Order: sequence, then C-alpha cells, then structure tokens
Amino acid sequence: MPKEASFEQVYEQLFAPVYRFVKLRIPESEVDDVTSEIIVKVWRSLPGFAGKSSLTTWALRIAYHQVADYYRALQAKPKLQLQAEIGEDTAEGDPSEQVATSLSVSHTLAQMSEAQVAVIQLRLVQSLSAAETGEILGMSGRAVDSLLYRAKKSFRKLYCVEAAGGNAT
Repeated sequence: MPKEASFEQVYEQLFAPVYRFVKLRIPESEVDDVTSEIIVKVWRSLPGFAGKSSLTTWALRIAYHQVADYYRALQAKPKLQLQAEIGEDTAEGDPSEQVATSLSVSHTLAQMSEAQVAVIQLRLVQSLSAAETGEILGMSGRAVDSLLYRAKKSFRKLYCVEAAGGNAT
C-alpha cells in the first residue's frame, strides 16, 4: 500500500484484523471507538511506515500499544472479553454447554498476563508467524515461541482448575 493511500484504502485493508485484535481485549462497548482510533492513527502514521514488516503486522503493533494506553488511562487491569459465538447452525449439542465452556475459557484467559493472552491470540487465533507476532509484541521470534509454550502450559493448568470448580490461587 502506498504511503499516500486514502483513508478508505487503509480502512478496507486493516479494519477486520484490527477489530478482531481489539474485540478480545477491551469491553464490547468500547471496541468500535478504539478500533476507529487505531485506524486513524495508522493512516496518519503511514508516511513513517518503513515497510520492514507487513502493513497488517505494523498496524497490529500500533493496536497493541493503543490497547495498553487504553488501560493505562483507566488505571485498571485489562479484562479479556470473550463472547460465545453460537449460531443457529452450530454443531449438535447443548448450547448451554458451549456458553459454559466459553465463560470458563474467558475466565481462564482473564487470569493470564496480557502478554500471554496476546501471544495466544496472535499465534493461534490469527495464525501469525512467530516473527510477525514478535514484531507486534516487541520481542524475538524465539521469545514468542517460549512465551507461547508458557502461555499454553498456564492455560491448561488454570483451565483444569476452573473446570474442576476450584480456585487457582
């Protein structure tokens, strides 16, 4: 994308990945506003884009910092908002079980560090490479792989405690 790209071009290319990234990190009522702020910030910063990474990776790095700024402004610990997406055409089974699982996963993720949640989302949900994830989080690809390993291990431990109805502390 050229550095002189129109706002519409930037919006069309980056809205979906930025929105998905933000949606898992902040309260639902704020997602649209924060996503819009990020897209505007990316568009205004486009002349400074060096092209050392993909535009999406660069935009998600800006989003990562913007979410951190959002919580710094609130002076509150981030809480992950994970909502069950249960459509009419879901697989057979009790929808209440799906909701319970979603709530359990959400509660488990809320107990993890922001870096662990970010690496899980970027590597496993958005399927970014370790290098791209490292670019966003400001660490090496090897550090990303190590963080992902620890995040998975932590998730398993916390989720098993959650599923057993216990307390991880």
